[in-house]
Amino acid sequence: MTLATRAPILARLVDLSPPLLLRSLFLTAASIVVAVYAIPAFRTRFLAYGSRATTPTGPTRRHPDASPAQSRPALLLAPVLDRLATYRVPHRWFNHFYLLSVLCSLFWAYQYFFHGPLLRLLVNKAAQADPRPANVPLARVHLAWLLMLAQGLRRLYESTFVSRPSSSTMWVTHWLLGLFFYANMSVAVWIEASQTLQATAPSAASLNVFLDPQALVGTALFHWASLEQHKAHAHLASLKKYTLPTEGAFRYIVCPHYTFECLIYLGLSIAAAPEGQWLNKTILCAMIFVAANLGVTAVGTREWYEAKFGKDAVGNRARMMPLIW
Repeated sequence: MTLATRAPILARLVDLSPPLLLRSLFLTAASIVVAVYAIPAFRTRFLAYGSRATTPTGPTRRHPDASPAQSRPALLLAPVLDRLATYRVPHRWFNHFYLLSVLCSLFWAYQYFFHGPLLRLLVNKAAQADPRPANVPLARVHLAWLLMLAQGLRRLYESTFVSRPSSSTMWVTHWLLGLFFYANMSVAVWIEASQTLQATAPSAASLNVFLDPQALVGTALFHWASLEQHKAHAHLASLKKYTLPTEGAFRYIVCPHYTFECLIYLGLSIAAAPEGQWLNKTILCAMIFVAANLGVTAVGTREWYEAKFGKDAVGNRARMMPLIW
C-alpha cells in the first residue's frame, strides 16, 4: 500500500468521532489478537508469557508448529519470527499498566475540573461529529471515572503487594498493547458524554447516581467482580510455584480472574450507559478486546495445566465461561 493510498484511510480515521475511533481501535486490536492466535507460528512464539512462554534459545530450536512438511517460505520465516520473539520485557512490568491507568484517570479529572484544552477538544469533536449524540447523565460520567480509578488503584496494589515476584517475561508487544488499552480506557469511560460535558459545569452535583437503578446495578456487578478477582489473585499468590489452583471459582473455571475481569468492564459499561440504553458501546468494545486477549491466554493456560498435571486434574473446568467455554 503506497503513501497515497494510505492517506485517505488515515484521513477517514481522523474524521471519525472519538467514540467511534475508540471502538474501532478496540475491535481492531481484538481482531489482531485472534488472528495471531489462529496462526500456529505466531501463537507459539508471541502469545504465551510467564511459565507458559516458549522463548527461543538458539537458531536450532524447534517450535511446536514446526514439521518436516513445512514449505520453504515457512522455514525461511522461522528464524525471523524467532528473532522477533526474543524482544521481551519482565513480567513485573504489568505494574506499568495500572500505574498508567491511575495517572490517566487523574489527568482527565484535572482536565475536566480545570477546563483543560485537550478534554474540550475531544468533547467538541465528538459533539460535532455525532448528529444524534447520546445523553449520558453527569452522575454516570462521574461514577464511571471513579470506578475506573478504583480498578487501576486496586490492580496497582495487587501487582505490587499481592502478586509474587517473578523472573518470567512477556513479548514486548503484549506490554505495548496493555499500555494502549489502559490509556484508551481512561477516555472511553467519559467520551460518550460529550453533550453532557459541553452543557454542564464541572461543579454540578452527582448525588443523583444513588437514585439511578441502572447505575446501581452496574456498580454492584463491578464491585462483586472486583472482590472475586481479588480473591482469585490472592489465591494464586499463595500457591507454591507451578501448583494447580483449586479454591473458590478455580474449582469450576481454569481462569476465573479473567472471567471477573470481563465482568468488571461489563458492570462499568452498564453503569456508564446513556439514558435509554443498557450498555455503553465504547466500553463494551473495550470488554470485547479484554475477552479476546484473555481468552486466547486461557486456552494456553488450560493446555499447560493438562500437560503438567494431567487432564483428570483439570477435569471439566471451563476455560473462562462456565457451561459454555
